[in-house]
Amino acid sequence: MYPEMRPLYRAIYRAFRRLFILHDRRFNRGLRRASGLFIANSSFTRSMYEAWGIRVDGVIHPPLDTSFFRPITSRPSGDYVLTYVGKETAFSVIRRVADAGVKMKAFGSKISHVPDYIRGHPNIELLGRVSDEELVELYSNALFTLFPFTHEPFGYVPVESMACGTPVLTYAAQGPGETVIHGVTGWLAKDEGSLVDMAVRIWREGYPSGMRARSRERAEQFDAKVIADKWLEVLRGVKG
Repeated sequence: MYPEMRPLYRAIYRAFRRLFILHDRRFNRGLRRASGLFIANSSFTRSMYEAWGIRVDGVIHPPLDTSFFRPITSRPSGDYVLTYVGKETAFSVIRRVADAGVKMKAFGSKISHVPDYIRGHPNIELLGRVSDEELVELYSNALFTLFPFTHEPFGYVPVESMACGTPVLTYAAQGPGETVIHGVTGWLAKDEGSLVDMAVRIWREGYPSGMRARSRERAEQFDAKVIADKWLEVLRGVKG
């Protein structure tokens, strides 16, 4: 993740990385000792905690309001690829995809982290912060959503995109590797090179239209009502 950081942030992170990790471990171990129930938000997070010696009682993904995040058009324009920019974004991937001629729209409130080579790129429209309503429209009309990340325990962007009927291209790792189903609701790449190659190919060749409906179906598994039922089931077990 170092190359994606600004030099000052990179220097600070390198200097204090071990302290950050140690503090995180101690904090979560304290939570475990004080809690009768310890639930992770993804299988990736669970494995991370267990590697720290923290017992995890189960996995329940975060909820999404799929009545709000939904397709708003049956004829998406599909003339751009949507991506998110933030602290955990792999900007080098976005640049390489844009360099290959892919038209992109990028949203995110943390634009201070966006490198100049992204800000001034002719194939990237940097939108900055958008409203929730604007975001639904952006998701719904995108050809696909590109989500290159450096660290993402769960990741709302892929689930929001799928809820709006738009497939997602991301890494086969961490949280997004759990929510996106390769070849069904999007595509999972093993490394930066394959992610870029897949993005360019999908931009040029498209994909089966049925992927949009299947993306929506997948996202409904993360609907707030579904997740609430999972929590109620777990809590009933604790009470019993």
